[in-house]
Amino acid sequence: MPEEKVEQQEAGKAPIKSLRTYQGDVEEAVQKSHLSASSILVAEQNRKDGKLLELETPEDSGARNKFYILVGSILLVLGITTISAMYYLKSKEEVIIEQKTKTLIAYSEEKTISIASSTKEDFIREVLAKKDAFQLPVNSVLYLNIIDNLGNPEKIEKFFNLVTPLIPPSLARSFSDEYIFGIYSFDTNEPFLILTTNDFASSWSGMLKWEKDMVVDFGKLFSLPQNIISTVNQFKDETQRNKDLRVLRAANGKTVLLYSFVDKNTLVITANESIFNAIVGKYNISKQVR
Repeated sequence: MPEEKVEQQEAGKAPIKSLRTYQGDVEEAVQKSHLSASSILVAEQNRKDGKLLELETPEDSGARNKFYILVGSILLVLGITTISAMYYLKSKEEVIIEQKTKTLIAYSEEKTISIASSTKEDFIREVLAKKDAFQLPVNSVLYLNIIDNLGNPEKIEKFFNLVTPLIPPSLARSFSDEYIFGIYSFDTNEPFLILTTNDFASSWSGMLKWEKDMVVDFGKLFSLPQNIISTVNQFKDETQRNKDLRVLRAANGKTVLLYSFVDKNTLVITANESIFNAIVGKYNISKQVR
């Protein structure tokens, strides 16, 4: 058999698909992916037009979008509420601090003591109990708010009548009703008294007259040594940080009581120089913000 016929017969038996056509690709894609020919044609046309083949939008996409919008709105409301609450609490804290600095010095804690029906012994006992119970850190102030039977701040005259009955009447009248009595936490808890006056000359001369009886008036309240209370003692002039003080010392040289006009309107009475200096520091700060 001629070689040409043999070659033709073999070629007819196994035709080789040597050329890939677009139609062939479409047919193959239809068979493998079970897609319709029209879907493939549309996708191809979009590709030619420079468009991306768009995926079919899930049926629940609208519900999902609503869910995301709802969650976002809730988080936004929570955020606004949280920020508003923080500003509100901060504003309340500032009000509290402002109230605490409306006294002559800022204080850390406040306790009220009513003296409407008290005796001096009752008052001293209550003050000493609060002094012993005061547990805040060093440089803290316990404000003992002396009140009347209606809960209002007690007049300074009533305070003097109960606590310091030996004070000269002219001296008592020279002080105003703006005063603060409290406990200062230092090495130990010690009482202090800050008084205000609009008549420096009368107050100064009256304090010099009161010196002989101050130890008796303040003896138990300030826990002064018994030998100091029972003997005649003399205050002496001293200076601390550019302040003129009148100081009473025990036989061993320890200060037991002192007073000083820190300015022409303000008198501080306390037990030692360290507490005096600390109180003056707090007073100067409070005076700047009043």
